Amino acid sequence: MPVHASDAHKGMPMTPEAAENIDLSQLRAEVQRQMDSYVYKVPAGAIGSSWSADAIADGISEMRGALVDPYWITAEIRDTLEQIKMKIPLKRRCAAVADDGKGMVLLFDPGENSFVLAQRVGAGLSTIGVRGDAVGCFLAR
Repeated sequence: MPVHASDAHKGMPMTPEAAENIDLSQLRAEVQRQMDSYVYKVPAGAIGSSWSADAIADGISEMRGALVDPYWITAEIRDTLEQIKMKIPLKRRCAAVADDGKGMVLLFDPGENSFVLAQRVGAGLSTIGVRGDAVGCFLAR
């Protein structure tokens, strides 16, 4: 049974072979569903000021403008201190779903079955340890 992008939010582990079966149009539809149903929640014990409803709406509007037709790209996985210290980085094929045009790209990482924020570094992409739902990652830029 092929794995679909809608499984991205279910936390199901995905093998690289299963990732090949991701329907990129379904992945885009999943991102759009997440934007349409996003509810901002401030975690208990959070430090700092919460975002206003207008700031969230503006961020989601920016995200809509940054959506791209998903495409496969290889990214360096640099989420943990151990990964950052690796001389030869772990690389993974991910699907780019949004590009803010300022150096940040939202990816879907089938190896972790999650969305992740990546930064343009030279000619490539490197993740920066921001993972979770599509909207939360994008807003974290």
